[in-house]
Amino acid sequence: MNPRAFFGELKRRNVYKVAVAYAVAGWALAQGIAQVFPVFGVSNRIIQLIVLLIVLGFPIALVLAWVFELTPEGLKRTEDADLAQPRIKSQAWIYVAVIGGFVSIGLFFVGRYSAPTRPSAAADTSAKSIAVLPFENLSDDKTNSYFADGVQDQILTNLAKVSELKVISHTSSRQYKSGVQRNLREIGKQLGVAYIVEGSVQRSRDRLRINAQLIDARTDTHVWAETYDRTAADLFAIQSELAQSIVSQLKAKLSPQQKAEIEERPTQDLVAFELYLQAKQIIDSYLIAEDVRAALLKALQLLQEAIKRDENFLSAYCYAARANDLLYFFDLDPTRDRIRLAETAINTALRLRPDSAEAHFAKADFLFRCHRDYDGALAELAVARPGLPNSTPFFILDGYINRRRNNWSQAERDFSTAVALDPRNPNAYNLLADTYNLQRRHLLAAQVYEGVLAAGERTPIVFFRRNSALFNGTGNSTALREVLAKNPDMDVGGGQTPVRVFLALIDGNFSEAERVLAASPLEDFQDIDYSFYFPKAWFEAMIATAKGDSARATAAFSTARTILEQRLIIKPEHARTIAVLAQIDAGLGQKELALQEAQHAIDLMPLSKDIYDGALVLEGLAQVYTRTGEHDRAIEVLQKLVSIPSYINYARLKFHPLWKPLHGNPKFDKIVASLAPK
Repeated sequence: MNPRAFFGELKRRNVYKVAVAYAVAGWALAQGIAQVFPVFGVSNRIIQLIVLLIVLGFPIALVLAWVFELTPEGLKRTEDADLAQPRIKSQAWIYVAVIGGFVSIGLFFVGRYSAPTRPSAAADTSAKSIAVLPFENLSDDKTNSYFADGVQDQILTNLAKVSELKVISHTSSRQYKSGVQRNLREIGKQLGVAYIVEGSVQRSRDRLRINAQLIDARTDTHVWAETYDRTAADLFAIQSELAQSIVSQLKAKLSPQQKAEIEERPTQDLVAFELYLQAKQIIDSYLIAEDVRAALLKALQLLQEAIKRDENFLSAYCYAARANDLLYFFDLDPTRDRIRLAETAINTALRLRPDSAEAHFAKADFLFRCHRDYDGALAELAVARPGLPNSTPFFILDGYINRRRNNWSQAERDFSTAVALDPRNPNAYNLLADTYNLQRRHLLAAQVYEGVLAAGERTPIVFFRRNSALFNGTGNSTALREVLAKNPDMDVGGGQTPVRVFLALIDGNFSEAERVLAASPLEDFQDIDYSFYFPKAWFEAMIATAKGDSARATAAFSTARTILEQRLIIKPEHARTIAVLAQIDAGLGQKELALQEAQHAIDLMPLSKDIYDGALVLEGLAQVYTRTGEHDRAIEVLQKLVSIPSYINYARLKFHPLWKPLHGNPKFDKIVASLAPK
């Protein structure tokens, strides 16, 4: 056959037009199915089958176009149609192509924006992502539960050293208790992982049986399982073998350095290892402790016992340094002894292993918290980075420093990565949400907590912080009041008592504000942020000032001043303490002294050095101006604060009694209106 005649015949029989129309319509249909069907829970296999049928239909459509012709009398063979009437050019195929294109675009956006979104790390499931759930303790002696936790913890730690894997950190994975029926598909969705490891541990004297299995959480199918019967002394060898088997199953690359690190024993003493695990759990979750100081001191005691049993226990030294750092940083024990203890622990760790990523991370944390040496801390993090590819604390610390250095976009990325690796870690999600709150992106902060709830965390403090973010942005306190009413004993870190006092003062209910404050056994409370504790007398002064009881306000301010003076003896150049002291002196009528102190605090902590603490001490100056009648100067400072990330927000300016003297000032009211919900 003449090729030119053949192609001419294809055109005459409308095969080209059918091919174009089918391709456009088929592509539109496949695109729509791929976007929309998942919204209704249709499995990928069904979607793939339908798309395959569309593809297979293409050659069939071409054959039918060659054989048949659509005429006004219906479908006829092409030869019969040619004899019956002359062929009329049809533009229908153009309409099919255009309509198909619009349908395709429409279905894409329907699927894109109607699919359920989850503002959390759980939305992104990598094929090489994994969570290690707590192992069940099958030992007759139930006190071996920490031993079972240790098995899980070390397997997770080993896997986290593999850079090709995404490994969910301890804080989130330990939420899924052993010994209960688990919905692995749901857990996989909550944590954003494709695979889950679970198992059991049975210990009898010096014998040990460990059973582990790898499960594809997407299909709830078993991929691999192994049982190890060894002596207890072989624990770390078993954990190393198990981790390497899992890495092999996931087809992840393991460098020689990573293999050596996985095979390294953390300690030779199993009792020391159990003590370390207990301390590690306390320190990793300090932010939700009822009494942070007591919790950290308990952890240090456990670590000291572990180190006594094994003087070469590097990880124990690193966590001891971290506990001391936190005690100093949060002013829970801001003595030089804390710095010395932290530094000694770090130096010991680096002496034991100079190339340890864990030890260099500990030094970075120490430089940041105890010396505010941000450049030095970042240099240590750069050394630690290759050895900590799945470390939530690493990304939290990096984000913390970047935020203070005014690098907000990088801080968001760091905290988002931390949440992806540990979606139920309060340190991670609180810092991400707090970063949005500081930028007055309160709805995004609330969405972070929605993601935490979607990941299975249902503790009251999550609801409280979500509703606090919404209150900050909208001024609507209904949901915030509801969660406080449902949880009357909730006071994590002393953070809810000030909010109860605040809401009572909004209502003008001074007796309720006094009752709430008196009912708390705590003497120090968090208020605006998580890094400074206000003495109880500060809030007593606030209530008395709102009531107009100047004598009681003076007495309370004097008590608060004495407490802060004692802190400054231990930590004499602490800018945040000096800024609060300036506000107290303003309340005591010492205007010139208050202004000097407020300016000194700013000199110690300018915005250029640390925009986070710098904004807080600058707010202290605005408060001094407000209390001393310098309202125009107070408003000038507030205008600066609303132009940068800070804790100045709509609800705080509109309702808090601290700013009541400025109410009615047109310039102040304009600032408040600029922050109002749009």
